[in-house]
Amino acid sequence: MMASPIGLYRRLGHAPQWIRRLTVISAFAGYPLVILGYSRLVEPGFLPAAVWAPIALVLMAASVVGCFATYGFVGDRMRGRERLDERERAMHDRAIVLSYGIVTTVLVAVLAWIALAASGEPVVIEMGALTPWLIAVGVDVPLLPFAVLAWIEPDAPQDDDAS
Repeated sequence: MMASPIGLYRRLGHAPQWIRRLTVISAFAGYPLVILGYSRLVEPGFLPAAVWAPIALVLMAASVVGCFATYGFVGDRMRGRERLDERERAMHDRAIVLSYGIVTTVLVAVLAWIALAASGEPVVIEMGALTPWLIAVGVDVPLLPFAVLAWIEPDAPQDDDAS
């Protein structure tokens, strides 16, 4: 008998750390790889669009599945801090602090890159070039605390009764 999708989604919270980390990587890597691959391979003409399309679909699917799986791993532990026990609260706080640190570091790096790239000249960014990055930020920033928690949370200890 096959398990229902809702049952599988509820069991994601008990997945081993290596699976959680793999899905976090796929959530954050899929969409940027689509953007990068298109701009570096398809637009210059190195790869036909018909060949790139299935690759892009697989990368986007990996990103979407990674996002949903990451939300499934964390469950309700990122919402409602008052319901958590002491260990879960400490992991929650650590994930929030680390995710804000990541956002701050990336923001400072991007602003420094723009400042260095400008070198006294006005910076002109077309909306067509900026839109994919705005979509990535809109998806990745809300996902980041969930992904950090899924990444840093250790595996549940094995029961001694199982032996």
